[in-house]
Amino acid sequence: MSISKESKSKPPGGRVVWVTGAAGGIGRAICDAFVDVGDKVVATDVRSFASQDSVVGLACDVRSTASIARVIEECNRLGGIDVLVNCAGIMRRTDVLELSPELWDEVFDVNVKGPLLCSQAAARSMIDGGRAGSIIHVGSINAEKVFTETVAYCSSKGALHAMGRSMALALAPHGIRVDMVAPGAIDDTDLEPERWGQEQMRAEAVARTPLRRLGKSVDVARSVIFLASEDARYITGETLFIDGGRLASV
Repeated sequence: MSISKESKSKPPGGRVVWVTGAAGGIGRAICDAFVDVGDKVVATDVRSFASQDSVVGLACDVRSTASIARVIEECNRLGGIDVLVNCAGIMRRTDVLELSPELWDEVFDVNVKGPLLCSQAAARSMIDGGRAGSIIHVGSINAEKVFTETVAYCSSKGALHAMGRSMALALAPHGIRVDMVAPGAIDDTDLEPERWGQEQMRAEAVARTPLRRLGKSVDVARSVIFLASEDARYITGETLFIDGGRLASV
């Protein structure tokens, strides 16, 4: 079933939003931002956490279709999913010559296959309910600006960006928009908190960033809110870099 080109997504305050990787860092900031505009949020992470006002916290392994199906059931109980934010992701550092097939598969299973499976389930629910919707993948500046010790991570984020663009074309006839946000150096993420605690790491990241400061998770969250809104109704297949100018730099 295709949705009319003139159909509109639900306004803030009436939406059901699913955020993966929601237990901390960027994911938690995204959940808070949707709650602030009045939406109901189903917040999932590989580890369970407590629900609170306007937020249903669930454990979900994004690699498992059975686990994903349980989340969709909860979204349906709340009225049906309108927005999916694929924020779950992992990074593993290793020398490329030591990069094992098992580590490669681990990173790609979470960072690429997980968003695919979640997006398939969310899109089917949107289509079945006749709803226009928005899917947003949290990618990375490292899809473009790469490092030697994170080959699997950089490759997975490049794949996620490409998958998102292709998915945008495939789902456009159904009124479902698909976009990506690509954070740069965010100092309150929980992806590698121990590294951001090192002054040398922070100084190097600041030096690489034209604005000469690190970003905050809320900077990413605000961009997600925009892309999920009616203000972005003519935007799909795009990648918004929240990177302090890093992509533009040499």
